[in-house]
Amino acid sequence: MRPGPDGFVEAMSELGLSPRVESGLVVCHVTPVAGARAGSLVGVGVAMDELTAWPQTPPHWIHLPREVEFPHTNSQCSPKNGWLKHSRNVLYWGSAPAESDWAAHVQGVLKDATS
Repeated sequence: MRPGPDGFVEAMSELGLSPRVESGLVVCHVTPVAGARAGSLVGVGVAMDELTAWPQTPPHWIHLPREVEFPHTNSQCSPKNGWLKHSRNVLYWGSAPAESDWAAHVQGVLKDATS
């Protein structure tokens, strides 16, 4: 796997998540399997500058459309208009290939969404 943002884009493409770069983010499309958003397509972004250490280090912030809400979150403005970035620690990094760990992490985060 290539390192950095290009490697992340390549890995997400291999998972079928249709990544594209916009507003300084790599935006993928994920269909959550649990939670309020289960079965619906959700855009999920990662800042390009957080991907410099990919795949050794996972990105910390997850950028989501503002309408995706959580009961408890630490959020800040995202560079993408209408989105927020949410602070989320990745647990168990390195237990599987990086792209699988990242996809599982995103599923875990989205299952906690309340809207």
